[in-house]
Amino acid sequence: MACLVLTGCKRKLTDANLSCVKMDMNPKEVESILGQPNQVVTKEMELQTDVKTLPVVRYVYVQDGKTVVLHFVDGKLIGQEGAFDQ
Repeated sequence: MACLVLTGCKRKLTDANLSCVKMDMNPKEVESILGQPNQVVTKEMELQTDVKTLPVVRYVYVQDGKTVVLHFVDGKLIGQEGAFDQ
């Protein structure tokens, strides 16, 4: 109820008002609690969910039932799995 008492009064922001603002509210709901903002800024934001990938080339060698895999990135060997003599 305290969140709705602000209408018609000069805006005075307090932590009590701010505690009424909840995740997933839309801008109008926030404005109904805190009033009009002093400034609105619109900008592009990088998404943290984008996963960058690298092309990896794998060379697989099989001999006498043993497998060795070599991993290349940008034409350079970056790793090896397996062995022939073990």
